[in-house]
Amino acid sequence: MNVYEDKYLREKVNRIIARQKEGKIIIAAYKDGCGLPAREDLGQELTRAAYPYDYAVGKAGFLKYDSELGAYLFTAKLGEKLPQVLANYRILTLGEAILDVKYRSIRIQCGETSVTFTGVQPWKGLYEVLKEVNEELARVNSGIVVWKIVPKESGDSKSGDRLFPEAVPKLRNGQAMAHATGYAYDTDHNLAYIGLVSYKTSLESLRVTLMCGKSLQMTQDGLSDVLLIPTDKYEQAWQAMPEYTSHHVGFVSRLALPGKWEPEDLSAYLLIFRGTPDPGKELIQLFVERIKEALEVPILDEWSVVLWKQARSRKLVQDLTTGGDCVLGARIDLQADWKDLLSELLAQEEISLTI
Repeated sequence: MNVYEDKYLREKVNRIIARQKEGKIIIAAYKDGCGLPAREDLGQELTRAAYPYDYAVGKAGFLKYDSELGAYLFTAKLGEKLPQVLANYRILTLGEAILDVKYRSIRIQCGETSVTFTGVQPWKGLYEVLKEVNEELARVNSGIVVWKIVPKESGDSKSGDRLFPEAVPKLRNGQAMAHATGYAYDTDHNLAYIGLVSYKTSLESLRVTLMCGKSLQMTQDGLSDVLLIPTDKYEQAWQAMPEYTSHHVGFVSRLALPGKWEPEDLSAYLLIFRGTPDPGKELIQLFVERIKEALEVPILDEWSVVLWKQARSRKLVQDLTTGGDCVLGARIDLQADWKDLLSELLAQEEISLTI
């Protein structure tokens, strides 16, 4: 992968920096990736102004278009309070970024300031990566504009360290989007678990959709889209990620949580997460514990492996589609005739009541 440079952006930002050092406050005509607040960010305070200005920014001052910069110069009125966008105004700094292709992370160093982004998708093209990085840098008012990306192939990195070997899935509802950290759903596309990272407003929008029982779409580059159907209730856990101005949230179906099951449930879910020492063994253990709760007849631990194999072969237990931090999952058919299966296994001496 070759080094990507946007020399036009570098030259434009250098012209802006030169004018900023003269004490000028510059506002972009539109969001063009140059790191400046845009005219639209001034909101309802912006109105048309008489010559020689183009716009009045409330009572704070005026905007005048500068054709050389392709942006507006702001002139403040003495003694007037500035809008928050202008009060937090920063002089820009040009920076370069190092892209770790295998770890899908990008690191920007500007003087004593270091910024790292994870979950980068280099297959989208470095032009798109540069655009997304600069949009986020501008959103958090960092004052940094990246004009160059230097890819670095880490030959010693392990793909197993990543949650997803390829593109990171995205969950959408038509208004908002978040990246998935893990998921689990059954053959009917009922959603048992989803972990998400995004801005809090986006996650809140997706949460409302989920709680209202409306379907969500999961997309992943190179794979077909999946329509996910919510179950009746979810438990949720939120964690702020201040380093990335984002939040991490996990939604787990009630049907997958001990103590949350109800007698009339048609099915239950078993979920195994990353870091479990023996995922296969743990899944069987969860299966036996759930069956003990669901059935009125006693179940011995010694039956676990035989009962698990027989239930799977008869499709009383089916695998979930999982990914990311959820490594294994299964759905149990709670309405199946489990007593008949136990009677048959006892008659065939596959299991025994003697210890």
